[in-house]
Parts: sequence; structure tokens; C-alpha cells
Amino acid sequence: MYYSCTRVASIRQKLLTLMLTAVGIVLLVALWHMPIHTSATGLHPLITSKKGYEVFGFAPYWTIDNLQNVDFTVLSTLSYFNIDVNPDGSLDTSGPGFTSFESTSATDLFTKAHQYGTRVMLTLTQMDAGSITSFLDNPTAQQQAIRHAVALVKNRGIDGVNVDFEYIGDPGSSYREKYAHFISHLTQEMHTSIPGSRVSVSVLATAAKDPTLYAISSLAKGSDEIFLMAYDFANSSSTTVMPTAPLYGYKDGTYWYDVSTAVEDFLTQMPAKKLILGVPWYSYNYPVYQPSSNAATVNSYWTSSQVQTYATASADAAQASGWDGNGQVGWRAYYDSYNGVWRMVYVDDAKSLGLKYDFAKDHSLAGVGMWALGFDNGTSDMWSLLRDKFGIKVADANVVDKTIQEN
Repeated sequence: MYYSCTRVASIRQKLLTLMLTAVGIVLLVALWHMPIHTSATGLHPLITSKKGYEVFGFAPYWTIDNLQNVDFTVLSTLSYFNIDVNPDGSLDTSGPGFTSFESTSATDLFTKAHQYGTRVMLTLTQMDAGSITSFLDNPTAQQQAIRHAVALVKNRGIDGVNVDFEYIGDPGSSYREKYAHFISHLTQEMHTSIPGSRVSVSVLATAAKDPTLYAISSLAKGSDEIFLMAYDFANSSSTTVMPTAPLYGYKDGTYWYDVSTAVEDFLTQMPAKKLILGVPWYSYNYPVYQPSSNAATVNSYWTSSQVQTYATASADAAQASGWDGNGQVGWRAYYDSYNGVWRMVYVDDAKSLGLKYDFAKDHSLAGVGMWALGFDNGTSDMWSLLRDKFGIKVADANVVDKTIQEN
């Protein structure tokens, strides 16, 4: 009798253990698939102890209502684009960028990002050379810009800023020093006022070769990350068709510069762990006499080059196509019978972007970033590629419990 009772108790204990194990597995699976954090104790399913790759996406104000397909389990940072910094240090609150930033659509988007542990940043911009030098000549204006930026980020409940000042030409070394000082001061104030916040700086692809406004080493030391805008190697005025972002081709003389060389030049001046490789989700569509790699563009008043989003460029029915072995990107072409010319476009698709993402990983970069979210127009292939290359992102524990504030 004693033996029988003991055996029954043992069987019951084993069954109970199995049941608890099964329940535990079910709970773990459920927790993994939950999009929203379950408590303030670090149980968000995307938060781990490891450091993940940065997957950084700009969200232009004009695409904000077309971002339903964004995979926030992959995207680590969403940077809203844009609000201008005026020469006197005030922020432009009269433009569509500010209006959209304050909108319900933005609130909903930012809230969803935070639920998945994705950082939300604000992109501060200035593209006018005279406005940039005037701003950098005025310490009071810089202090005012920093004060306004910190207040706006704090009041909205977001997580930092990206600064995108683009100066065409060379203002001289003194302005590079002033810009680096401004970025360093902004970073210090942002970190002090908003613990866990981040500041990144967008720089042109040629910035390590031709510094213009950017002292790369100083900017890297004074900020959290550098966003290398590794695109626009070709633009709408190009007389020869070439990829928007050729991976190779510079060293053999095919192209005037390329992505791989730009990265190599940057890494002589800054650590790889702070460098984000920006890639294009857009292309230029050129009129050509006959489609081929490096074809001459048609110079005509009745037809011109056009910027196309990834979705548009990849949707056109191709009557001719090819692969550029130097640029490591494919091209597509179709005949425009109305104007009597061919239209040709290099498309950074899953194949060519996959090579760029592998390049970023091989060089131990912080990660990659896209200009811009929404240019894929609701498709899934870009996100499937990012998930395949970088996996589920590591959520930022500093943001999962932050509430986006409506203004």
C-alpha cells in the first residue's frame, strides 16, 4: 500500500511538472508575440541584454499617412522629417513639417513606435548655405535652437534629434569647427535634460573626402551616431546614367566615387560602431537613346529625368534590363513612345540592398538607415529583407514606457 501511494504521488508530481512546463512554454510564446510591453519591469519581448544593429528610417511628413506596413519589430529608430532651424535659432513652426509633427497621425505613429520599443527622433534641417553660416556665426542663435529643440522633444515625449544641415560648397575650417561645437553642445544638453535621449548627425556621402561643413572626427565624438547619406552619387542632372548608390566602381575608374570607398574614408576618421550606412529607397529615371550601363542621357526640353520612389521604379514593366557589376545594382528600361526615347532607371531592390547590408555588417557598422519610409508604398519585400539581414531588433528600454504627448 505504501509503495502504491508513493508511486501515485510520483506520477502526479511528474504530471504537474509537465503541466507547468507546458503552461510556461505557452506563456513565453504569447509574450514573444505581444507587440506591447507588459509592465515597467523590462518584460518587453524585444528587450534583451545584447546590442542589436541600428535600423534607422526617416519618416517624411508627406508620407506619414502611408506607413502602415512599417515593421516596428525591425525598425530601431524612426526619425520624423522635418522642421527647419531658422538663422536666429528659432524653429520654423509655420511650415507643413511642424503642422504634421503636431498632428494626430504623428501621435498615433509615435505611440505605436514606442509600444514596440522603437526610438522616435525629430530631424532638424537647414539646406540654405547663407542661413547656415548666419546661424553658426551667432552663439545666441545656437543656444536658442538647442533650448527650443530640447523643449520640443521633451514636451512631445520623444527621444532625441537628428540634425541634417546640408551645405553645398566649402565654408572653411572655422565653420566646420563651429558646426561641430554646436552638435556637441546640443548632445550634452539633450542627454542632460532627457536621460536616454540620442543625437545623430546626417552627413553627405563625400564628407570624409571633401569636408565642406563636416569635421567627421569631431562630429562623431560630439554626437551619438553619424548617418552617412550614401546616395545621390547620381542625380537628376547627370549626363550619364549611373546608380544612385553604386557599391563599387570608383577604384577601377568606372564611377567618380562609390559607397564602399566612402565608408572606408569615413572609418579613417571615426569608429565603425557609430556609423549608420544610409541607403536609398528611391531612384532617378533618365531619358536615354538606348538603355545600357552608363548610357548617355537625352538632353532635351521635352523630356527630363525624374525622381521615383522604390515602389514606382520597380512597378514599371521592363522591356529591357541588366545588372551593373561595378555598382552591384540592376537597371530596368522601357520605351516612351510618346517622346520617342527610352526611360532607364537603376533600382536598389532586395538584391542590391542585400549586398549593401552585408557590406555594413562585414565592416561592423552600427547599422543601416533608409531614405525614406513610405517610398515602398505598403509593400513587404523591403522589410522582409531587413528582418532577414538583421533579425528582430533590440528594443530601447528607455522608451517603452514613455507616453507621446499631444500638443
